[in-house]
Amino acid sequence: MSFIRNAFQTMHPAAQVVMLGCIVMTFMALAAGVGVLWASGGDAAKMQTLMQQGATGELDRSAVLAMNNANQLMAFLGASLAFAALVGMAFLGRFFLHAPALKMLGLAVVIALGMSPVLDFTYRLNEWALVPGSDLHQWAGALEAQAMVLTKALLAFSGTSEVWAVLFSVAVLPALCEEWLFRGTLQPILVRATGNIHVGIWVSAALFSAIHMQFFGFVPRMLLGAGFGYLVVYSGSLWPAVLGHFVNNAGVVIAAWWMGSTWLEEGLEPQPLSSWAWSDWGTALVALVALVWALGKLRRDGSPTGYLDVLSKEG
Repeated sequence: MSFIRNAFQTMHPAAQVVMLGCIVMTFMALAAGVGVLWASGGDAAKMQTLMQQGATGELDRSAVLAMNNANQLMAFLGASLAFAALVGMAFLGRFFLHAPALKMLGLAVVIALGMSPVLDFTYRLNEWALVPGSDLHQWAGALEAQAMVLTKALLAFSGTSEVWAVLFSVAVLPALCEEWLFRGTLQPILVRATGNIHVGIWVSAALFSAIHMQFFGFVPRMLLGAGFGYLVVYSGSLWPAVLGHFVNNAGVVIAAWWMGSTWLEEGLEPQPLSSWAWSDWGTALVALVALVWALGKLRRDGSPTGYLDVLSKEG
């Protein structure tokens, strides 16, 4: 076993990226099967029904939650743990173990909230750049429509008790599992492979966005991933990114629960700018100012030195 581990440890970082990708794809396939089994309770007839519903986007909340949980735990967290087992347990949780300064956690919250108008604007640009009416736009639109059906199924609450299960599935688990994979595992390998922090951050952010298979939101999700990447680098810890990710996802769940069906029909997609009230413009301006301040504060008070020191010890 030590021979195998040594082979993986001395493998070129670029080859490690390929290996990690293969592990993730394998675990995603396994997670799909486990998710269906979980949601159906092992009943063959229910399994067939779930697969048919999955093809049309008509799954109910419990099935979506089960499949999402399986995907997060196996494809993202499981793949990260499997990779760590192959290259050595020193790789496991290296950025989780370092407690960040409290101000870094505060900056993570401000950055996650302050990104809102940026994400809204880039979503509009992203959809426009796909050229409405083109085959690419139609393909992306079909994926987006299917994802929207599942999202609305998740967020159409009939009681407060349902909120906790959804928060756990779409906020807690993704914050932990996706950050461990993309910022805690993939990003460091890419930084070592390229010798450039920024390339590592942006490539891992692009892959993070692509794996969600929602391409109208590819650019805004990539920007969000890059923001989380810089949080990890400048704080030396994964926890600020985990918190920022949680705040971003939890905000949607809480808004859907608090505002109800009206927001669910109108709030998940950007509304025409012509319909914005002065209060909307004011909120966006405050968010942008807060974002610029937080990013400047992160750069002044943080440092990539600790992050690079950890990576150099693995070399």
